[in-house]
Amino acid sequence: MRTVVYQSFRTRDVPSWIQACLDSVRGWADAQGFEYTFYDDRFFDLVPRELYPRASAHKCILADYARLVAAKNLLAEGYDRAIWLDADALVFAPEKLTLPLSHGYAFCREVWLDRVVFGRPQFKLTVNNAMSVFCSDQTIIDFYLHAADEILRSSKPLAPVSIGTEFLLKLRRAHPFPLVTNVGILGPEMAYRYLQNEGSFLRPYLDFQTSAVYAANLCLSHQSGGPAFKGAPAGWKLDEPTLLGLIRRLQQDEGASLNQWFSGSYVAPADEFDRPISRYIGMRHALRDVARAARKS
Repeated sequence: MRTVVYQSFRTRDVPSWIQACLDSVRGWADAQGFEYTFYDDRFFDLVPRELYPRASAHKCILADYARLVAAKNLLAEGYDRAIWLDADALVFAPEKLTLPLSHGYAFCREVWLDRVVFGRPQFKLTVNNAMSVFCSDQTIIDFYLHAADEILRSSKPLAPVSIGTEFLLKLRRAHPFPLVTNVGILGPEMAYRYLQNEGSFLRPYLDFQTSAVYAANLCLSHQSGGPAFKGAPAGWKLDEPTLLGLIRRLQQDEGASLNQWFSGSYVAPADEFDRPISRYIGMRHALRDVARAARKS
């Protein structure tokens, strides 16, 4: 099927690690025989002018909206499938990253390190759009755009994930759409634990996955000038040199140093997104975002 992979990022002052991620995705697309399309900051012009003031509160919201419009346009041009990957997504095993989906649509199953309690990691299960797959017969884009419009036209406080992870998790609870399971996510702390080869974190993280991972989102939105995470060693930051070292390690062994902790023993129950702990963690995050928005206003 005729497939296009599309991405967006600015074209000036591009961090070296982001360029490495973009290059990895383009290389994967070439290896798979897919076409590739890149959008610069004019990508945000796909967001309607009347929605722009509210959407521009967070670049994540702009990108979440624009990627839907871009997919709709690409499918209208005649592509059978459009695949979005975030600019901070690294494909480190290009031969192994396959997407058998040829109908409908899919988003990513995400295992996120939520907190550490008495030295033990606690993971949150959610859905993200770091990789979004839209086939020509998909039925989600118009609905998703309509829902995003309603959210952006409302007076509800906005968080960076309002039309991304937050919306998709609620949708997945109501409707069990397909999930991409071989793309992981490495936030600052999991990146540190991986570089330290800490099995006490990596084993439960991979035990919660339903497949080995061959690509990972490296979380540009969580980069900051302060400590990488609560309890981070003094002076340790997920900065450019650290990220480039992380990328080199993942690419050199195609993720074997990460996937060695994958057992394949986890069987996902039908209600895994609807368990009480998942709802509690989601509610806690939503309340935190509302409180932050109130403090800013």
